[in-house]
Amino acid sequence: MAPVRGRWNGKSVGPVQGSASGLRTCPFKFFHECKDGKPGSVGFFRLLEHMQSTHLKTECRRLSLKGAISKDLDLFLDVAEVLRAGGKWLCGKCMVMHTLSRGCKHDNEVVLFAINSGDVEDFIVGIRKPCQGVVDTNPRHPAGLAGKVNLLEHVFSLPIQTVKSIPPSCRLLFAQVLTGALRKVVASPGSVDNWVQLLLLPRCTLRVVRPSSRQERRSGNRKSLQCSNILRALTVWKDGSGFDDLVSSLLDSVEETGAPKGECRREEDKERDPNIKQCLRKVRDGHFTAAVKVLCSSGVAPLGDSTLKALIDKHPVVPPPSLPSYPLAQPTLVVDGECVLKCIRSFPKGTSCGRDGMRAQHLLDAVGGEGSITSSGLLASITEVVNLWLGGSCPKVLAEFVASAPLTPLLKPDKGIRPIAVGGIWRRLVSKVAMKKVGKEMTRYLGDHQFGVGVPNGAEAVLHSANRFLNSFHADGSLALLTVDFSNAFNMVDRTTFLQEVHQRCPSIYRWVQFLYAQPARLYVGNECIGATT
Repeated sequence: MAPVRGRWNGKSVGPVQGSASGLRTCPFKFFHECKDGKPGSVGFFRLLEHMQSTHLKTECRRLSLKGAISKDLDLFLDVAEVLRAGGKWLCGKCMVMHTLSRGCKHDNEVVLFAINSGDVEDFIVGIRKPCQGVVDTNPRHPAGLAGKVNLLEHVFSLPIQTVKSIPPSCRLLFAQVLTGALRKVVASPGSVDNWVQLLLLPRCTLRVVRPSSRQERRSGNRKSLQCSNILRALTVWKDGSGFDDLVSSLLDSVEETGAPKGECRREEDKERDPNIKQCLRKVRDGHFTAAVKVLCSSGVAPLGDSTLKALIDKHPVVPPPSLPSYPLAQPTLVVDGECVLKCIRSFPKGTSCGRDGMRAQHLLDAVGGEGSITSSGLLASITEVVNLWLGGSCPKVLAEFVASAPLTPLLKPDKGIRPIAVGGIWRRLVSKVAMKKVGKEMTRYLGDHQFGVGVPNGAEAVLHSANRFLNSFHADGSLALLTVDFSNAFNMVDRTTFLQEVHQRCPSIYRWVQFLYAQPARLYVGNECIGATT
């Protein structure tokens, strides 16, 4: 329960009691695996120590909380009251807590605590008090815009896997549930609640069930257990309050350590080389060339402070891009079901999913097979939602989640880090549809300036041409070839220029590109989250 708020009379800045029992829950409950806010809540010293060691420990967590505090009035007031009660103030520039008599030193200034308004907002310096109020910020029972966003943020942070393929006996029911979720979005595109339910549907209904005993681990029992759990979840979803029940069950199933209850990994699985496991997965999917590449790779960098710092350094924080002010020269792109279906089928077999857990195979299972009875209605609903995304009708507050991606830090041969991001299937599907319509026109426009995108076998042609050229002139020493490799090239692209070029050259897809790139995206690394602004 949040502490009772009241106006501060300015006469005292010493610690006060939050309740008759002296207990106060953590204001950052449900952030960073702080499941219920109780750790460290007995006494303000332990509470402040818990906030510092758990929520303000790393730079990416501080940035995440800074954004949340600046948007959520209830959270802002909760944090400010805890700071006042504990005799501390928070510097909004670096997100570090200090005693009231101590300043916060920065490169060119010293930020000091001062009594200005006479209210609790004085204890957060450098972050403007949000204007909007939130009735309830509890993610289990969200009752406002910030509550829905907090719910999405919390569920996305949980370590949950979804099945690679929907069992045949579950496909018809899943197709019906997915169609219903899509139709709710189409009926009310401005409703954040409907979009959140669509994004959380796979995690709530298709999560992998870990066998908890040797008997359940047997192949037949394991498949039966998985099918029954999916059918049960889909049945609950179709109920009136099914979404809330499934979210509560999802949160309850994850322990404070972040590991799902009942997860039982065998010792040989833990000790097996990650490259070998990935290789076997590629072989099962029929990607034999990729399997060989995995065996020859340097593997994945171990998650730790050094790896996280390297990833943060590769994603520098830059100001928001400037958007074009003049109107679009073309109407927004509208596509048909045939185009969408072709793009769904074009995903490689076994392609990974984003943070929402939706896989391309899930859509194929729902459209075909046992779900084919309702495939026409489902495909029509998918197409309508794709067109909503293309038209920029999805609420912008959800952009950072739609554009989010798990980040895998691969090791380079020189021990450097190569970050690999895997975007969500919805984002990739809409982008595939957009590129299918404007790709040929852009290939003609770019001409001979690039051969990597939209040019069949373009990279191979460049390689063979260069080799032939070198072989012809290398003998007499009259030829020199310079290769240029840009460091961190993808994250050096200027978003302002990028958006202006899309606005001018591809106006029909500009609203979709603006939705993805005009604000930061979330990149998940283990239990941490990095804000991508480049």
